[in-house]
Amino acid sequence: MKNILRICLILPLFFGLTLSAFAKNESITVISDVHLSSDKQNNTLTPSIKKLKEAVKQANEDTSDCVVFLGDNVQGGSKYDIAMFAKVIKKLNKPYYVIPGNRDINRGKNVNRKEFYRIVNKFSSNKIKKIPSYAKQNDYIFIFMSGVNETIPSYRGYYKEDELIFLNETLTKFKDKKAVIFQHFPLILPKEDPNRKTVKPENYLEVLNKHKNVLAVVSGHFHLENISEEDNIKHISVGALTNNEYEQIKIFKNKDNTYSITTKILNIE
Repeated sequence: MKNILRICLILPLFFGLTLSAFAKNESITVISDVHLSSDKQNNTLTPSIKKLKEAVKQANEDTSDCVVFLGDNVQGGSKYDIAMFAKVIKKLNKPYYVIPGNRDINRGKNVNRKEFYRIVNKFSSNKIKKIPSYAKQNDYIFIFMSGVNETIPSYRGYYKEDELIFLNETLTKFKDKKAVIFQHFPLILPKEDPNRKTVKPENYLEVLNKHKNVLAVVSGHFHLENISEEDNIKHISVGALTNNEYEQIKIFKNKDNTYSITTKILNIE
């Protein structure tokens, strides 16, 4: 009887440790630059909406744990288009996170970051309420950055001091967890382009250099797939859904407690 009792006590611990070991892996579907544009006048499905619907369908069928949208979700910051985007992604059957790009914010149409999230969260189950922000995703910390200039429209991202303070504080707070940062504007450019170069990326990189728990910075904007590495941090540039492409990123914890990251380019069928 005592032996049976021991087994009953040990088994939950064994399975708990086993599940903990397997829980270290994470699979993320990343979709960028949808550039959704609706045909309000004729009320017909545009190519951009069809592509988003197909990406949602494929994401529901894959093995990823969550979906992250990297900005430029709509073409021109229209409230109608933002609502349409939100209604389509509401069909996702797993957690999803939406961050804005430069095209999602439109001062002339009274759409700032606050208004963007008001619309998105009214019509969908997006997990982000404001930006910058963070979320606990299984064993990882996801950090969501903006870089969008709300005052003057620009293709150049600029991560202001208040965002960098938030980043530094969040990485410090969760220093014992591995972090993945998602944003629209890249720090390490996938190709040279002075018109889309992020302003003062050295300030951002200086913050990253203070911490040892950042695995990757994932961005869109350039419509190009690319991976580079700086100070042991992967800088992953994701292609554009407008070009029929998105990406799946997988994070693996190795037996020696190091981490590996793989990426897979996916296409709309």
